[in-house]
Amino acid sequence: MGFVCRFRRAWFVRTPILISLILSSVLQPSAVSGQDSTARDRAGAAAIHGLITDATNEGPLAAAEVRLRELGRQEISHEDGTFRFNRLAAGRYTLVVQRVGYATTEISVVVVGADTAHVQLALEPSGVRLPGIVVTGAGRERELAAAYQPTAVLTDAELRRRLGSSVAATLEHEPGISIRYNGPAAAQPVIRGLSGERILVLEDGQRTGDIATTAPDHAVTIDPLTAERIEVIRGPAGLLYGSNTLGGVINVIRDEVPRTRPEHWSGTASVQAESVNRGVTGGTALLLPLGGFVLRGEASGRTAGDTRTPLGRLHSSGLDGHSIGAGVSRIGDRGYIGAAVRDLGMRYGVPGEFDGVVIPGAHAGGVEIELSRTAYRIEAGLLDGVGPFDAIEAELIQTSFLQTEYEAGGTVGSQFGQVALGGDLVARHDHTGARIGGEGAVGVSFYHKDLNADGLYTGTRPAKQLTLAAYAYEEVRFGRLRAQVGLRYDRSRITPRDSTSRVLGPIGPRTFDAVSGSAAMLFDIRPGVTAGATLARAHRSPSIEELFSDGPHLADFSFNIGSPELPAESGTGTDLFLRIAQRRLSGEVAVFHQVIRHYIHYAPTGELDPRFRRFPVYQARSTDARLWGGEAGVEWEVLPRWVVAGAGGYVRGRRVDTGEPLPAMPPLDGSLRVRYDAPSGFIGVGWRGAAAQSRVSEFEEPTAGYHLMQGEAGVRRVIGGRLHTLTITAENLGDRVWRDHLSRIKAVAPQPGRNIRVLYRVAF
Repeated sequence: MGFVCRFRRAWFVRTPILISLILSSVLQPSAVSGQDSTARDRAGAAAIHGLITDATNEGPLAAAEVRLRELGRQEISHEDGTFRFNRLAAGRYTLVVQRVGYATTEISVVVVGADTAHVQLALEPSGVRLPGIVVTGAGRERELAAAYQPTAVLTDAELRRRLGSSVAATLEHEPGISIRYNGPAAAQPVIRGLSGERILVLEDGQRTGDIATTAPDHAVTIDPLTAERIEVIRGPAGLLYGSNTLGGVINVIRDEVPRTRPEHWSGTASVQAESVNRGVTGGTALLLPLGGFVLRGEASGRTAGDTRTPLGRLHSSGLDGHSIGAGVSRIGDRGYIGAAVRDLGMRYGVPGEFDGVVIPGAHAGGVEIELSRTAYRIEAGLLDGVGPFDAIEAELIQTSFLQTEYEAGGTVGSQFGQVALGGDLVARHDHTGARIGGEGAVGVSFYHKDLNADGLYTGTRPAKQLTLAAYAYEEVRFGRLRAQVGLRYDRSRITPRDSTSRVLGPIGPRTFDAVSGSAAMLFDIRPGVTAGATLARAHRSPSIEELFSDGPHLADFSFNIGSPELPAESGTGTDLFLRIAQRRLSGEVAVFHQVIRHYIHYAPTGELDPRFRRFPVYQARSTDARLWGGEAGVEWEVLPRWVVAGAGGYVRGRRVDTGEPLPAMPPLDGSLRVRYDAPSGFIGVGWRGAAAQSRVSEFEEPTAGYHLMQGEAGVRRVIGGRLHTLTITAENLGDRVWRDHLSRIKAVAPQPGRNIRVLYRVAF
């Protein structure tokens, strides 16, 4: 893995130079001298002082989140219910207040001269999920109601209730999202029946730089424990993020590089235990203002044994891992600059047998996988206007990834190393007029990865890939109507390191050009009720594996052969949705249709591999495909503090030429929960299940449906001005045997049995 070391040395040489150049251009001397003003509230002497109370008893409320919408600043109310924003310029501001167990409240405040404005806000108890903030799909913070695509946001209480061992496990109850299961660690998300290279999993808006999407036994290298929120965009969303977004985007938000300066230090600490695998997870995150700097640090660790099923233990399914991150920002008069580093390590097992029966396509005894990922990030922004633009922001991230797979007995079966470098430069503007308003952006980006692979049991060929892109979008508002149009151009070049394959013969570089576009509309039917329509076209270049593979793939017990002449996939999708965000009713209902030209899949050739003469040969081919369906998620406070929540999703996929079903399509699924949600705590019961899946491709087996009961309870207490929460979740209460259609091991092993999860969290 010498190339990894060479790249790391080069990066550490260049980093100080990059930081110096950006720092000198972004920050003025006043910022270096230690002034505490930010780009958006410069030189102001005014302030807002507020008091938050409970509307039912008029008592003060601590631990409420108060956002200053125009400036993106945030404060937490103290034990006496007070909060304060200093260093404000005169003008009109909007305060948005959220707290678990209460309805979101907002108020407009006018600050005059250098005065202090005094406000009081009374929050009404409510158990409906808060609407939340979303950045994915637009690149800047906005209310969820203003998102132009079908969107889901998990934050605060809802995120803690659903927190799983992986991103996929945390999201699997969301409408339109399924999980491809190969053991607890090797679990990958599926959006509307699409997975792998067709969806993007991001961390703070950037690619993770791992190889999770290349095989079902590879883990997503993100620990959700310390995430602030998780955002999901369903459907084609390639405008800002490029290729690989035919299915959608998952963005795990941490804000590793702080962009605004808080008034006080804050943080969280969490510990979780679960019974199904005797697992323990713990983590903490801290945000600290220090002069003109803002420091952020976090650390988490996880350990778990083999997962218990109703029929016995699933051997080789345990995992151990850690994640450590640190970031620092300098907030100046004109903008900010910051850097962050993250180190993640994990060791986990991929099951090979169950109850003495070898899983088809697996190794007896299983496989142990050890991986590490190190990421370095630099961000900078000019936020007070440059020429025709209101803000210009830049981001650069470099990742080094190494994965080693150990066969039974400790021998190395395969090894992967990847170094990736990506960056974005975006310029944003706002425009207003007498009858029209809106915003827009133009940007450029690049992404380069260098993949190396070695070992007897891998057919992945070493290769490089470079993608360059430019995009623009524009939004306009006409009263209750909002519209967005956008255009993106991508050029991707994939170059194999070797010009000859043992199976494919001579191979050479491939170049793909793609033009993506989108048009969307939102119409405010009434306050809190919005209808939307989206038409989008996205592309996906064939992966390195789909083009150049020529060896065994043990996770599938197959010998995979690429097709060097594969065309790029192109998907045209339409979404219609209705979004509700009212005090006692919240949710979204969407229907979709998508046609994917040149849909790439592996088809059997009927031959055995030329190297081992025991693996069936599958070759990458393309066909046209059509997918359609819908999803819905609704929460309704039917009585004060009594909430009924329901969700469901359905997708069908077929080949256009033959009408045959596409493989790995999730069945109709749904969930229903009833809970009593008060400010001091909650308790509830629920059901989730799925119909049988009988529409299967030629080489799939049907799967029976299932029904599972669940329970949840939690307590919230403010002690010493800090919010303490204790959450208990029970899954599969009846300890029933059930099998998920998308599970890679369903033919032999069922899904996990009864699981009791206990999570304690304190916000300080």
